[in-house]
Amino acid sequence: AVTLPLSISDGKWHHVCVTWSTRDGEWEAYQDGVKRGSGENLSAWHPIKPGGVFILGQEQDTLGGRFDATQAFMGDISDLQMWANVLTAHDIYSLASCNSHLSGDVITWSENLVELHGGVTKYPFDPCH
Repeated sequence: AVTLPLSISDGKWHHVCVTWSTRDGEWEAYQDGVKRGSGENLSAWHPIKPGGVFILGQEQDTLGGRFDATQAFMGDISDLQMWANVLTAHDIYSLASCNSHLSGDVITWSENLVELHGGVTKYPFDPCH
């Protein structure tokens, strides 16, 4: 497990980006376009297989296990994207400063494709405006 070195509990919107490479297990964590931490050997050579379900905001301790309401995310999330390749530091800074909008090629934020469960509320929001 990795604890990300981020400070996002101040009531403000933040751009967060975490990169990870299956080839060597190297990861980097960025907050508002600035690298805050990095590491290696995180599940190296263990690729994420296609055809799964992406669950956001809830921890699942085992595959197919139950959800625990005490471990649920509390807060706001907007514009989630996921790419099949590691973004460059320049790309991440451009996204964080609203100078570009790269849509993810694995997951792209679309309010039409988001399923809501457990009392979640959906509001229209554009973090760059």
